[in-house]
Amino acid sequence: MSLIYTDYQKLGFDKIRDIKLFATVEPDSELLIKNLTRQFYDPFFHSLVDDLKSDDKFTVFRATQYQRAIALQCEFAVASGATTPYEQQQQGLTSVEIGRTTIQQDGSATVAVTYGNTGVVTTAIDVLAPTGLLYRGVHSR
Repeated sequence: MSLIYTDYQKLGFDKIRDIKLFATVEPDSELLIKNLTRQFYDPFFHSLVDDLKSDDKFTVFRATQYQRAIALQCEFAVASGATTPYEQQQQGLTSVEIGRTTIQQDGSATVAVTYGNTGVVTTAIDVLAPTGLLYRGVHSR
């Protein structure tokens, strides 16, 4: 797991108060973010733990933003009721219930808050964008 519940709280997140619910949505949320960043923090390529402890400020920033993106995706999963990658990638979600408030839409609301057909909430994209983890260019000389 790239994000444990205590790290989630240390990053300033608090919407998921049930540690078991967090443990349910974190692996799938992490999978979506990991796929979006092309497995950058797969242990085979880069160590998230090492980057979080790095002396280089940008490296720590990048790793922290990666964890924040996972936290945002976890909160989206809980708020939308779409807890699996399949459900999050479906654009037909029609109801979101938060507390005593229920909002029903034709599904276009989910399209408006997710990035393409990835199922990743746009706030997570916004957090990752300045890190270079979403870069898709080709190195050239």
